[in-house]
Amino acid sequence: MLYDFVNFYLDKPGAEIVIGDRTYINRRTEIMCKQSVVIGSDCAISWDVVITDTDYHQITGLDANGSVMNDDAKPVRIGNHVWIGCRAIILKGVTIGSGAIVAAGSVVTKDVPAGTLVAGVPAKVVKHDVHWT
Repeated sequence: MLYDFVNFYLDKPGAEIVIGDRTYINRRTEIMCKQSVVIGSDCAISWDVVITDTDYHQITGLDANGSVMNDDAKPVRIGNHVWIGCRAIILKGVTIGSGAIVAAGSVVTKDVPAGTLVAGVPAKVVKHDVHWT
């Protein structure tokens, strides 16, 4: 189910956004895609969430590990039965495991293990073995 003012941006030929069954996306959420964003089934995505697989600009240089950065898009994968709180931001290259919860206002920059609660800027695991209904 899509609520009012949900926006999808497919900003490159071949870009794809895939959304599973019974997932709802609340108002004013935006999904920006140059490559691939896949959202599983039975997810609850709150209002004003941003999910993006791109920086929209080419950034070159070295990352914290000394590796060359030169990617403007990396796929985002969100598992089944994931709850993403209001105003969370999911950045490129992130995989969120099934059953995970992303707290409101979090900025997710790294993968989220299944069944965990993450919170903060940047998001960090704060609880394990969580369940939500």
